[in-house]
Amino acid sequence: MPSLRTFRIEFDRPGATYEPGEIVTGDVIVDLAREKTIRALKLSIKGEANVSWERKRITKDSEGRNHTHIDHFRANEQYFNLTYYLLGNTAGNGEVRMSAGFHRYSFNFSLPYNIPCSFEHTNGHIRYTMKAVIDRPWRFDHESKIAFTVVSSYDLNTHSHQCIGVDDEISENFCCFCCFNLGLMKIRIRIPTTGFVPGQSIETMVNLDNASSVNVTKICVKLERVAIMSLEFHARSPYNTTKTDKAILKAQQRMGPFGQQADIPSRLQVPPIPPSQLEYCNIIDQKYSLRITIHVSGMHCSVTKVYPILIGTIPLRSTISSASYIQTMHQPTAPNVMQYDYDPPPPMPTSPDYAPPNTPYPQAIGFTSPNQPGTSTDPWDIPPPSYEECMQRADSIKDEDESNYVHGANEPFAPRYPVFNFTTPCKNKIFRDNKMEKDKTGGRDERRGLIQSQVPFDFIAWNSSKHSYERRVLFGWTILTISGLLCNSQKYPKQNRQEMMRYDS
Repeated sequence: MPSLRTFRIEFDRPGATYEPGEIVTGDVIVDLAREKTIRALKLSIKGEANVSWERKRITKDSEGRNHTHIDHFRANEQYFNLTYYLLGNTAGNGEVRMSAGFHRYSFNFSLPYNIPCSFEHTNGHIRYTMKAVIDRPWRFDHESKIAFTVVSSYDLNTHSHQCIGVDDEISENFCCFCCFNLGLMKIRIRIPTTGFVPGQSIETMVNLDNASSVNVTKICVKLERVAIMSLEFHARSPYNTTKTDKAILKAQQRMGPFGQQADIPSRLQVPPIPPSQLEYCNIIDQKYSLRITIHVSGMHCSVTKVYPILIGTIPLRSTISSASYIQTMHQPTAPNVMQYDYDPPPPMPTSPDYAPPNTPYPQAIGFTSPNQPGTSTDPWDIPPPSYEECMQRADSIKDEDESNYVHGANEPFAPRYPVFNFTTPCKNKIFRDNKMEKDKTGGRDERRGLIQSQVPFDFIAWNSSKHSYERRVLFGWTILTISGLLCNSQKYPKQNRQEMMRYDS
């Protein structure tokens, strides 16, 4: 019967997710069936980044024969490597007796401040591990290993100048064999903001004004990683080079046909992913982008636009303010109509820092970890985030120089990242209130189907039935016309409204 019944590492914090500079505490658990003589019980904590990949190349010799060579590229960056002795001494020349039974050895250490966020990928990782070793004289050591997550704070409010909304207009003129003009298609893409946190929805609106004979068959919205999460691995051996990897993190598509004029909304929820820009890491770079592709019929090329976005760990104050504002409103109000006898001004700019009138900004939200109180006391705060495993995981945390007998080294590991819960207003209550409002107004068609909004903004729109411009306010994807003539049946026929309701559900 083996003398070692249990040997493992436990963290005091469930989920083992920490912020740089925090104190990590836990215990090393040892359960012995009988007394054991050891040199030392030590604990090693390591934080490092590694990248590695292979590349094949073919060369020809003097006789014209092909030869295949495989180049191995790798690089390493170490952030800290600490060793603590829980039993025994650093000299390792003495012996210590561990009695039979259950033992618990507590540890605590402080993480450095200037370390990057945890990251896992096929070609590289930023990983933080802890290994407990029972050093035995003249015998193989017992080893137990575990990984934990470090999440660096990335406040979108300090980068708000990079989170401005998108209001992009595209004109596409289609031709057949460069001779026959098939007409013009105008496309308008709007994104209220380009700064998000995991759990938040990326809302896009594509407005189509199709005067051509070419139909829009499909609209795809993709959250991509590299060169769109521009993930670049920099290796220094055998020579300096860079590998770029691309991946689709999440995608959604809306199938056509959409008609000559249509407003097509889309919503992508950001999954648990690491924040943009892996600060303090010099061998892995990371970026995110949103790719919108509009597919058309025939042999014509699709229209593709790519917009860089930021992923953070602290949401923009404007998104919290507007979400709280929307949820506390009983009915949205709209200002008076504005009509112009002259050329109307351009659409009002979309501001990422927009806040409704008389709505205070909340204070900055602190990084909240499990089992810890929040650091902000502002009444507009949203609930603290939960910590969920990332989609990208490592099959094992075993190092190349480790044996196959390290307990826990062959277990998979996925870092945990903060995920916010942005509450959506109760849809049934909203439509019930809308029906009551409709009855009060004598049956006027005031459809105020309020979908979850993140950044309300107003703009100037053309009313084809009135042949005039109107000022409108966009909440979620419901357009409130200032005059009270909201979303008339010509603009949104019954079929399209049902499609939007199904999409929102």
